Amino acid sequence: EALLSLAHARGTALAGSTLGIIGLGATGQEVLHRARAFDMHILVHQPRLTSELALEPELELLELNELLERSDFISLHLPLGAETRHVIGAAQLARCRAHAMLLNTGSAEVVDLQALHAALASGALAQAAVRLPTGAAASTHPNLKVLPAPFNTASLPPRHALERVLKQLLELLRQRQSAGAARSLQGGGLEAGVPHEHFDAARAADLAARLATESVLVNPPVTAEAEGRFVVLDGATRTKAFQQLGYPHIVVQIVRSDDPNLRLHTWYHAVSGMPQPAMLALLGGVSAVHIEPAASSAMQAALDNRAALCNLIGADGQGYLVRAAAGYSGLQALNALVAAYSAAGAVTRTLNTHMDSLRSTVPGMALLVVFPQFKVAEVLHAALSGDLLPAGITRFVIPGRILRLNADLAMLKSNVELAHKRAWLEQMVAEKLARRNVRFYQEPVTLLDE
Repeated sequence: EALLSLAHARGTALAGSTLGIIGLGATGQEVLHRARAFDMHILVHQPRLTSELALEPELELLELNELLERSDFISLHLPLGAETRHVIGAAQLARCRAHAMLLNTGSAEVVDLQALHAALASGALAQAAVRLPTGAAASTHPNLKVLPAPFNTASLPPRHALERVLKQLLELLRQRQSAGAARSLQGGGLEAGVPHEHFDAARAADLAARLATESVLVNPPVTAEAEGRFVVLDGATRTKAFQQLGYPHIVVQIVRSDDPNLRLHTWYHAVSGMPQPAMLALLGGVSAVHIEPAASSAMQAALDNRAALCNLIGADGQGYLVRAAAGYSGLQALNALVAAYSAAGAVTRTLNTHMDSLRSTVPGMALLVVFPQFKVAEVLHAALSGDLLPAGITRFVIPGRILRLNADLAMLKSNVELAHKRAWLEQMVAEKLARRNVRFYQEPVTLLDE
């Protein structure tokens, strides 16, 4: 019962990760079946493959090296023999993912302990839980967990053997979650944050006024590290509001800029506030841009190959291409255009390009501004070069977005040293994990109290 409860509390974080099972005996097969219930992707290496296993339809059987290269968790269930002694050595550990975790519930001599120490020390492997060979000195490496001896699953009833294995897997996951949450959430000086877009001064002032009456930071801004600096992907207005209020530090979530699940979409701007002819005349007077009518059939291609900075679609359906005028960079021209219509009218962000629908939802719409789809690398380069994008164009879809942090604003605003604040943050996250307050939702979620 306790094991199932723990699995329920932690299992959602296993979803989508890859478990490599080496040795598919009785215990290995039970681990496989249970791991499938957690929606894990399973890889298997079986040194001596039986005909029954070979015919298993959903089994992905791999050579050892490929399994090691693709697994997030590696679980070994091998007896000791001439073929299996040190089957996991330096060469095999070098193939593991840097974030991978290895669990050996089989014979201690299956893993080369010296090579394992070296892999952990170099960062080639994140964590391991193993039995020590008889007579081996106790390990002091912080990322090496020594399993209690004897850990002989063969001498246990199948259910008890399975529970021992799953407990170790779940404990590794717990450690990974705690360390990962502490690493992805970090306190830092506001001067280290680099914006990628201009901010809306009015929105920042409104948020600063609201923050002055609140006690917690609910949702931390999101940053990506690039060239030793932290580029703010989401939360530029919050960051600016904190600066205006005199905060020395803020909590941010750090994501990897090369994460394949990090996606960047582009908002479009529905502009209202004056008739279409007047708005076009206003924008035509912006010296940084050149605007020309275009057939609808040519507009998307112009965006895709960056022959146009953006497209304009009038309320009457007429299309226009916007190009940078001579002497202006693309971002200089784009910022000038956005600043002009933002000052003259109201801007509604939208993903909708259906004009009939927009005319009904944005009263008095004069123009729809359609931007190209930017890439993450473009945004990072713009941020680091100081050539920022206009406000309200980028929309990042962030994997593992952390919400409801509720960090104490009094602590963040205090003059306590940054190292102390980081320790406080790590302790707060650890307590949330210990109380099982943390939930991971893999499916899309709609929040009704934002």
